[in-house]
Amino acid sequence: MSKNLSDNVNELSEVTKKYVQTRIELLKLSVLSKVTQVTSYFISTLVLITGVAMVVFFCFAAFVAWYGQVYHDYLTGLLLVIGVLVVLVVLFALLKKQLVTSLVLRKYSSLLFDDEEEEVEL
Repeated sequence: MSKNLSDNVNELSEVTKKYVQTRIELLKLSVLSKVTQVTSYFISTLVLITGVAMVVFFCFAAFVAWYGQVYHDYLTGLLLVIGVLVVLVVLFALLKKQLVTSLVLRKYSSLLFDDEEEEVEL
């Protein structure tokens, strides 16, 4: 009986070690998945913001060139564009907490915590 009990304890120990190793591997894969999702979201958002900023600045440059040719006053066109940019920066500074913080918090929380709800349901 003692041999059988020691065999069972050894087998239980091996199975427990394999289970712990498997859980560690699962955790590593889960962390890798989350880091990949967050990084890809960050990079795609950065590329999108850069593209939109370039389009806006080229539109502003085209407006300055058009205004200068039509009214023969490039300085006024440039001052109008600077005025629009100042208004946009002030609006962003006033609304940044509502716009940026809530958007980032919602997006990252949905990326990081969506799988845990699925595991609970299973």
